[in-house]
Amino acid sequence: MFTIQERREQPDSEPDHEAAEGGASPALAVRELTVRYGDFTAVNDVEFTVGRGEIYGLLGRNGAGKTSTIAAVTGLLRPAAGRIDVLGRPVGPGRHSSARLGGALALQPQKTSLFPRLQVDETLHMWASLYPDPRPVPELIEELGLADKARTRAAKLSGGQQQRLLLATALVGNTPLVVLDEPTTGLDPHARRDAWAVINRARAGGTTFLLSTHAMEEAEEMCDRLAILHDGRLRTSGTPAQIVRSLTHGSTVTVRSAQEDLLAAAREEFGADAVTAQTQGTTRSSNRGGVPRFSVATEQPERAVAWFEERAPAADVRIHRPTLEDAFLAATGTGATGPDEGSEQ
Repeated sequence: MFTIQERREQPDSEPDHEAAEGGASPALAVRELTVRYGDFTAVNDVEFTVGRGEIYGLLGRNGAGKTSTIAAVTGLLRPAAGRIDVLGRPVGPGRHSSARLGGALALQPQKTSLFPRLQVDETLHMWASLYPDPRPVPELIEELGLADKARTRAAKLSGGQQQRLLLATALVGNTPLVVLDEPTTGLDPHARRDAWAVINRARAGGTTFLLSTHAMEEAEEMCDRLAILHDGRLRTSGTPAQIVRSLTHGSTVTVRSAQEDLLAAAREEFGADAVTAQTQGTTRSSNRGGVPRFSVATEQPERAVAWFEERAPAADVRIHRPTLEDAFLAATGTGATGPDEGSEQ
């Protein structure tokens, strides 16, 4: 857990020009961010902004540059180039970072340690003491499903319970901006949705979140907008729906039928380029029971289904609508998992 705290004994008198001009500044603005480790470029000219009260996602496979971006955003490392502003204030290692942000930001890192001998409630009371206006600890413990573990030492918690406690340490400060690096890793489906609910309630109260993930469901369920990172570059950004529309091309209707003339009729109806026969012998498209299978790319899947139901009532017809995962694959040409990003340093 990392928090940027105010140094009241050494106030910074420099004006926040961006916050003063044009009304409230974004919660976070990242411009031309580049992060290097020696000759390796982990983040390459990345730009995005996060509006106040927004949940903004960084989506990418492990090793895409998410953790390095977060380390730069939170002032934990000095980028090779670029500018980062939190609530209109510049971020960077040294006196012009923690002294100026004044408790505006909290971070749940991807990999961190708890104090093993501290109990759950003791851990959260300790973190709460660092903030001027923390959330009530009992309330947060209840929300994250840890009430029956409040007097349990951190070392005795399961992996999922420890992950929930780490999330609580990031939320207890009630800071305007919270940065979560893969916050639900290791949680079972119920605990993951409980964590999502807690994050959404905090957002409803005005908290802004920057959230990294490689889980498509989490990105689609949680994020108002997101950026897809791949090999250190930002490939695309927008709402999940915008990204799906921009990177995919309509729906696919998959048909399995023994009717001999159906494939030829479909090519005549929908166009030869839109109809793809699935040849037997491939892993993805092998024909169960020897029944031929083909797919139709279409912007009007319901019309296609109605046509097949009339032409071949016995056919197995299914619609596949484009998803965020399809868009991710189109943007990156990869799957959503990969080597551990911890190698980014």
